[in-house]
Amino acid sequence: MSNAAATPFHAGPELSRAINRTDFFRLLKAAAQHYHFDNFALARISEASAPFGERDVVITNVPERRVGLFITTLKDALGTVRAKSAQFLATPVHGRSAEPGAYPSDRLFNEFRNGVFLFIPLFTPEGRRYCLVLSGEREEPDQGEIADMLLDAMRIFDKLYEEILTQEMSGRLTQRESEIVKWTSEGKTSAEIAIILGLSEHTVNSHITAAARKLDAVNRVHMVAIALRNGLVS
Repeated sequence: MSNAAATPFHAGPELSRAINRTDFFRLLKAAAQHYHFDNFALARISEASAPFGERDVVITNVPERRVGLFITTLKDALGTVRAKSAQFLATPVHGRSAEPGAYPSDRLFNEFRNGVFLFIPLFTPEGRRYCLVLSGEREEPDQGEIADMLLDAMRIFDKLYEEILTQEMSGRLTQRESEIVKWTSEGKTSAEIAIILGLSEHTVNSHITAAARKLDAVNRVHMVAIALRNGLVS
C-alpha cells in the first residue's frame, strides 16, 4: 500500500480537461481549499484602481454583492502603499486584515475581517497582468507554501488563458455569453438564468462580467443596451 499523498483535484487530470468557466471555478475553489483559504478571486490588474476594480474580476466564489467589500478589505490587509507599488504587481504579497474592532459600523458584518490575504501576480504571454487573490482565516503562509501556491496558480492560469482568455481578448461573445446576455435582456436574474441553463449562479455572473468587459459596458443595463444596438441579441 502506497503512502504517497493523493494528487490534489486542482493539480490532477481535471486541469488538462478544463474548457469552460465552471471547470475553472471548480479548479480555483479546490486550490483555495487545498491551502485552507475560504475565498478566491481571479482578476485583471487595473490601471485605474489598485489593485483591481469590481469590473476586473474574472472568476470568484465571493457573492457579487460582497465583491466590493472583499476588494476593500484586501487593500486594508496589504496596505495602500504596497497596493500601488511595483512589488505588488510583480511578486506574491500577503497580509492580515484588521481586527473586527478596527472597522467602522457600516462594515461591522465583514466576513473577510481578521483573515489572511494572499495576492499572486500572473501574466499572459503578451504581458497583460492578472492576479489571483486568496483569503481565509488561517496562519500567514511561509515562503515554501507561497512557492507551491504560485506554481499551482500559474498552471491553472495558463490553461485558463489557452481555453478562455484568448477568446475574450478577441472581443467576440461566446455562444454561452450571448445566451446569457439574451436572457438578461429579457429581465432574468442571474439565479433564474442559472436554473434555465443548468449552471451555477457564480458561473452566470462570470459570463456576464466577461460579456460586459468585451462590450465595454459599465453595468448589466449598459451591456444589454450595447448588445441590442449592435444586433448581438434580438
